[in-house]
Amino acid sequence: MRRRTAQVEAPGQDSFLDVVANLVGILIILVMIVAAQAKRGFIAAEMPVETPAAEIAPLPDVIAATAAANEVEQGIVQIKRNLAAQNLELQIKQQERARLQLLVTVAEQSLEKHRNKLSSEDQQRFDLKSQMDQSLKELLQLDIERMTLEQSRPGNVIPHLPTPMAKTVFGKEIHFRLLGGKIVYLPWDEMIEAMKADLPRQAQKLADTPRAEFGLPIIAGFGAKYILRRFDVDVQTRIAAARQTRIGLERFFFVQVDDPIGETMDQAMRQGSQFRGRLGTVNPQQATVTLWVYPDSFEEFRAVKQELFRLGYLTAGRPLPAGHPIGGSPEGSRSSAE
Repeated sequence: MRRRTAQVEAPGQDSFLDVVANLVGILIILVMIVAAQAKRGFIAAEMPVETPAAEIAPLPDVIAATAAANEVEQGIVQIKRNLAAQNLELQIKQQERARLQLLVTVAEQSLEKHRNKLSSEDQQRFDLKSQMDQSLKELLQLDIERMTLEQSRPGNVIPHLPTPMAKTVFGKEIHFRLLGGKIVYLPWDEMIEAMKADLPRQAQKLADTPRAEFGLPIIAGFGAKYILRRFDVDVQTRIAAARQTRIGLERFFFVQVDDPIGETMDQAMRQGSQFRGRLGTVNPQQATVTLWVYPDSFEEFRAVKQELFRLGYLTAGRPLPAGHPIGGSPEGSRSSAE
C-alpha cells in the first residue's frame, strides 16, 4: 500500500521542481537586467555634462582693427573717386587745350594770309610790329613780376609774434588796409590781374606821348591807377649798336572810391565778419597776411596781429605815411606819393 502511494506522488514533485527552476531562472534574468541598467546609470553619471558654449564677446583689439580696416577701405574708395574726378578734369583740360590750339592755328594762318597780301616793305613793318608787341608783353610781365617780388621781400616785414612754426613765406599773400581804426580787404591780386589784361591795349597809346596814366575798374570798393612810360635803350646787335623803344610800368596805386569803408576791431573779430570771411579763403600754412598800416591804426595793428598769431597766420606789416596811397613800382618802393 505504501509503495503505490510513493509511486503516485512522484509526478507531482517533478512539476514543483520545474516551477521552482523556472522562477529561479526568471530571477536570474531580472537580476542581470537590473545590473545592466545600474551599470549604464553609473557610466552616464561619470560622463561630463555638455553645456552650451557661451557667446564669446569680441576683443577690443579686434573691434579696433575692424574699424581701422573699414576706414582704410572707405579711404580707398574715396581715393578712387578723386582719381576718377581728376581724370575727367584732365580730359576736359586736354579738350580745352586742343580747342585753343586750333584757334591759335587758325589765327596764325589768317595772319600769314594777311601778311602775304602785303608788299615787301609792309611785310617787314608787320614783322617788326609783331616782334615789338611780343617784346612789350614780355617786358611788362617781367616788370610786374619784379615789382611783386620786391613788394614781398622779407626786409619789409615787421617782426611778428614768435612761433615754433614761424618761417618766411613766399607764396600767396592776402592784403588788408588799416586806416582810421578800421580794417578792410585790399584787392591786390585782383588789381594786378586787371592791370595785366589792360596793359597791351593801353600800351599802344604811348606812341604819341612818353608817359600816360590809366585807370582800372572798381573792385571791392577800391579803384586803381597805373602809369606807363616810354623810353629808349641801346641794344647791341650782330651788326652794330641799335636804339630800341620800350614801354615799362612806372608805378601803380590804389584809390578808395567808397567812403566809409571797413570794419572796426569789434566787428572784424566776430564770427561771420568780412575780415574772417576773407581769411577763410586762404590756408594759414600757405599764405601770409599783409597789413598796410597808417599811423592812426598802430594799436589796431597789434590787436589784429595777435589774433592772426592765434589763428596760425604769418603776418607782414607795411607801414605807410599818412595820406600816401597804397601802391608799388618795379623799383620795389613800399609806397608812392601822388
